[in-house]
Amino acid sequence: MKLRTLILLSYGIGVIIVTVVLGFSAYRMIFNTQFVIFTILITLGASTLAFVINYLLMRPALRSIDKLGKESRKIAQGEFSGKVEVTGPLETRMLAEDFNEMSERLDEMFRQIKDGELERNELIANLSHDIKTPIASIRSFSEALLDGMIATDAERQQYLRTIQRETMRLTDLVDELMDVAAIDKKEPVLERTRIWLDQLLVDVLEAFDVQLKREHRDVHVAIAPDCQFVYADQKFVTRILYNLLENALKFSDVGTAIEINVRRTEDAILFRVQDHGQGISAAEQERIFERLYRVEKSRNLAHGGSGLGLHIAKNLAELHGGSLCVESELNVGSTFILAIPIWKEGELG
Repeated sequence: MKLRTLILLSYGIGVIIVTVVLGFSAYRMIFNTQFVIFTILITLGASTLAFVINYLLMRPALRSIDKLGKESRKIAQGEFSGKVEVTGPLETRMLAEDFNEMSERLDEMFRQIKDGELERNELIANLSHDIKTPIASIRSFSEALLDGMIATDAERQQYLRTIQRETMRLTDLVDELMDVAAIDKKEPVLERTRIWLDQLLVDVLEAFDVQLKREHRDVHVAIAPDCQFVYADQKFVTRILYNLLENALKFSDVGTAIEINVRRTEDAILFRVQDHGQGISAAEQERIFERLYRVEKSRNLAHGGSGLGLHIAKNLAELHGGSLCVESELNVGSTFILAIPIWKEGELG
């Protein structure tokens, strides 16, 4: 039953009760019939007039409630775009304001959920594609080895190196996925320790030793004299520098050099990783740290990647209270700048 119907019914019942009681009372008081009828008519008229005035006063509130009801049904169907403009008593206006605010928050929340679902679907699709290639390669090369199709030791070593490379790529993809999951769940916890910067760079470069020799690349490292160590999470900083160096090698030509420069500012240690590759356009520099964004849109494994490396690196830098940015020019190269705040041993708590 609608509210206006309920109000009309309650008024009608009230008028009937008042009229019956008044007529019966007048009759029992031995008033003449004309007086009783006149009293009843006056009562009915006054009650009707009071009802009309009250209804007119309540009408804006009733209309507002109807609007809220219609919009709430739209929300139940997943539509959050409408806003309720109401008039009437203060309570209904406040209710409408709360309703509109709730609608906006729900709209924003559902958009985030939809965007998250689309992003997860894209992530799964990208990783599924990236995983298929190394798995197929590992399978074909291992089958060739098991079937005895390889005649020479040199070929066997080449096949084993390929299997090792593809296995490492699978490991990197799994690590990236686990890092993203941990960042999304706000799970990473910093374990700051003293990191000696020269040893840190040696450990990172050792991971690329084979590739650097194969591609005849030089890596020029310059560490300022006042940069000896930094307090940070060694695992995370290593991961950031690994991603930056991998990115530099991926997007620059074989034979070109990579520069790594470390210097100190008043409140941070700056790592600059510079390549002489294809560079990044100004429009894309704003987006390269987004999850799954790839400058190279193809699925070329030599340049494509999963689109997660820089996203992970930036999040881990910000987890330290630092930053990661890029300076780049097309066909000249790119320089990624990692800033790690300087902590003193007594501040680590």
